[in-house]
Amino acid sequence: MIDLPSIDSIKAILNQPLDEALKKLLEDRLADTIHCGLQDYTHVHVVEAGDTEQQIIDAIGFSPLRTRIDNRPNCPDWDWCERHPGWWELLYTVGDGGFAYILLVEDAERSPLAKLCHSEGPSR
Repeated sequence: MIDLPSIDSIKAILNQPLDEALKKLLEDRLADTIHCGLQDYTHVHVVEAGDTEQQIIDAIGFSPLRTRIDNRPNCPDWDWCERHPGWWELLYTVGDGGFAYILLVEDAERSPLAKLCHSEGPSR
């Protein structure tokens, strides 16, 4: 998992070797975040195929494989889900202040989160 808690961390990783689709997605999220004035309210996590549910919980405080209110499994409660080439983008708003987690999920067969996105997310 790649943890990008700030605009500066997103800018820094763009100078590293990355999958081209992921790099474009991060560049787009960076531009959108700045354009919307949400620089201080956005935390991005790149969830790679081998990352576990527990690693995601440790990073963001909840499991995207369960509902946040009643803990039901395989029933997503994301606020936004979009499919991109090789990746899924999930948005979870937290509270009323504008803060959000953006999870960029590698679209890989061995990823339980990608499987959930395929079954419950928008088709494209």
